[in-house]
Amino acid sequence: MQPSLRAIPYLVLLAALLAAGRLPAQAGAWQLVSDRNGIQVYMQHGDRTPLKTFRGVTRFPLADEYAMVALLNDYQAYPDWLHFVDSARELGRSNEQVRQLHFTTLLPWPLADREAVLQTRVIQGGDPASQEVVVDLSNQPDLLPPNPDYVRFPHMEGMLRFRRAAPGEVEVVYQLEMNPGGYIPAWLANILLRDAPYFTLERLRRVVHRAEYQGHYYDWLELRGPGRPETAKNVTKNP
Repeated sequence: MQPSLRAIPYLVLLAALLAAGRLPAQAGAWQLVSDRNGIQVYMQHGDRTPLKTFRGVTRFPLADEYAMVALLNDYQAYPDWLHFVDSARELGRSNEQVRQLHFTTLLPWPLADREAVLQTRVIQGGDPASQEVVVDLSNQPDLLPPNPDYVRFPHMEGMLRFRRAAPGEVEVVYQLEMNPGGYIPAWLANILLRDAPYFTLERLRRVVHRAEYQGHYYDWLELRGPGRPETAKNVTKNP
């Protein structure tokens, strides 16, 4: 079988990295590996997995902060912005801020597609100036029986964090740490992971401005937006 067009860029990038002869960064230190189109991608070497941890950071205008929440509630749209994600669905929830989700991925040939079972926990900081919101991702692989069509991620942790960086502007951080399980060369997994924060944030900052995400209000988060009632109380809620 010939490699698909989706796989070719990663093989080309591998050759470039090997030719460059790059040495690994000091464990625990964040290293800037990409800065383009207003998105910075950082890499960190950890001890819990043979793969590197990647973090993407960007800023963009967003007057309606509740649009971020509306987007996160729209599971059918996750493939539109989450890189490599093919589907997402909710398995259950403890409350609005603690939910259990199932994701499937679509990886380039010759890799097997993966699935993840995660718990998401929404935490809002108390600083009224920034109103930082963190969506914490933790692995819950035993919530569902194995699916023979996918390789289950044995380890995955991450976060999506957004905060008010200035009036009408937000800063968004997306970070993943994982063990993909099954057979996948570490060098190829690291290349795929390096792409994930960049393309996720590049798409997110466009998709969040869709009309269907504007004008919403969620009383369990203290944010700004045109859908927020003037009578809403300034109360920050956390699970």
